[in-house]
Amino acid sequence: MFGKTLFSVVIAAVIFLLSITIRWRHENKAIYQLVKERKKPYIIISWHQHIIGMTWNLPRPITTLNSPHPDGKILGLAVQMLGLNVIWGSSNKQALSGLRLLANQLKQGHHIGITPDGPRGPARQLAMGPIALAHLTNVEIIPVVFAVDRQWRLKSWDQTIIPKPFSKATILWGTPIKLGEIQQQSESSDSHSPDKRKNQPTKKTLEKSRQQVEDALNALTDECDKLVAPNSLVPAPGNSRK
Repeated sequence: MFGKTLFSVVIAAVIFLLSITIRWRHENKAIYQLVKERKKPYIIISWHQHIIGMTWNLPRPITTLNSPHPDGKILGLAVQMLGLNVIWGSSNKQALSGLRLLANQLKQGHHIGITPDGPRGPARQLAMGPIALAHLTNVEIIPVVFAVDRQWRLKSWDQTIIPKPFSKATILWGTPIKLGEIQQQSESSDSHSPDKRKNQPTKKTLEKSRQQVEDALNALTDECDKLVAPNSLVPAPGNSRK
């Protein structure tokens, strides 16, 4: 236990020391300001490869979902040390209890942060967790990503981005996504589905919502990469994106 805690301290220290040297710039500041004003809660999503930039830049207070897997606990303790609140769970495995806890946080007016391809991928493929949470709570989803002009990439499943010291980074905030609008569009064209229930989306509708949110987050990632380094766009790990 002591060894894991020490490792968490090291990770937190590295993120802190790197991040204070980086010149961060927020794009689409109107959305960033909307989140900071905290007039209502949002579900904020970002890919797992962006976890270092998001850990530093997400407005506090915010509650994040972290895997109870041993590796996830090390990272979860590290982000706690950097000021994020943590709920232990997964967005894609045994997610029900974690989603209930997150829903309670949203009902209390707290923002939620989720890496929807974590804890182990596939990279840049959205799990159903954020979609289920948004439907359960009627809370909007905001995608956010970052890119940096000089970086290292870990040889991990998600190719985690580690900014180099004194680099320039951009945080790009996406437009809030109203899940209900996606569902209405889908269900109006599928109104005779035998699975349709009052106020309950069909499986087809949920999958359509999931795909559209995944596409939006991937498009935002590519846009941010182009803003920072137009000639060095990196495809999703494993070329797994459609």
